[in-house]
Amino acid sequence: MGSPLNKTIVEQWRAILPEEMKKRFDALPAPAKARFMGMAGTGRKEYDSPKYAVSSDEKRIAFPGNSHIVLGYDRPHSRASGYGGMGNIHCSSIDIVAGMLGYQARRHGDNGKKLIVNPNFKKDAARIYISQKAAVDHVNYFDLPAGTVGNVNLQEPRSTIALKADTLRFIARENIKLITRTDKKNSQGGETTPVDIARYGIDLIAMNDDADMQPLVKGYNLQACLKDIIANVNQLRDRLVTYMDYNRNIFTALAHHTHYSPFMIGGPQSTSPPLKSMQKTIESVVYTALNVEIPCMSEDLLDGKKGGIAIQFKYLGGTPGIGIQGERPILSRYNNTN
Repeated sequence: MGSPLNKTIVEQWRAILPEEMKKRFDALPAPAKARFMGMAGTGRKEYDSPKYAVSSDEKRIAFPGNSHIVLGYDRPHSRASGYGGMGNIHCSSIDIVAGMLGYQARRHGDNGKKLIVNPNFKKDAARIYISQKAAVDHVNYFDLPAGTVGNVNLQEPRSTIALKADTLRFIARENIKLITRTDKKNSQGGETTPVDIARYGIDLIAMNDDADMQPLVKGYNLQACLKDIIANVNQLRDRLVTYMDYNRNIFTALAHHTHYSPFMIGGPQSTSPPLKSMQKTIESVVYTALNVEIPCMSEDLLDGKKGGIAIQFKYLGGTPGIGIQGERPILSRYNNTN
């Protein structure tokens, strides 16, 4: 209580107070301000918490502060909303909220009257919503994109557990499993048939944008595919080297070829190869050896980063599941998908 008041926090409190209360707050000495703000657990005044509009069908569990647990029927906002508001059966819900209205929370509105609020899936700071029957993706609820698995709509509701906050952390001391289609029927009695398999998938959607959804890659299959490609490239390289061996023999023969002339003094004799042709042939053999054949044969030896063998060991490692991990393996050590 002896520490100085944080000016920023004091101003935040002033901003949410009704005008008549601001004057009284400003006149308080520092220790009284600290108690008003609830510093060190001294019992803050509830001017930063709106009043919840409890319906007659709900049981609200709450303590001083802006958090509660509401047991009742499905309703994403007003009392007339959701399947509870429509009078449906089998639509019980549990709504756990910390921070109604989020950063806009206050006890009084601009007109000085107390704020009475309903659930607000958009503005409430953090929520765990459990409902026996809900259209969780619909605009009346969390307004989520369809992705590849589709939306739960008003005509075909489902039971749901929805978590929403600025950040979510799923922490396990051992492991986490995300598993779909565990039962032959859903909570509404509908068949979970395997005909439309896409609806049972798992979508990872960043930025709330499903415009460019693509399938995840299976690591072992990709690894096998890349190894086949590397093997094919190596095979082409070997065939190219073999071709160059054959081609060099032809060039060598052409470089040393001779013609017989019947007009030579002393009778028919062989002529020497044309100097220009012989020079070009020798150059071709030498340049091919230096610029093509030697790099092909020594690619993995001379350049440890670009050769097929080097690429395989760097990114693909050994046999899937049991091989040595490369320097930059494309397979995760820990995470798997089907």
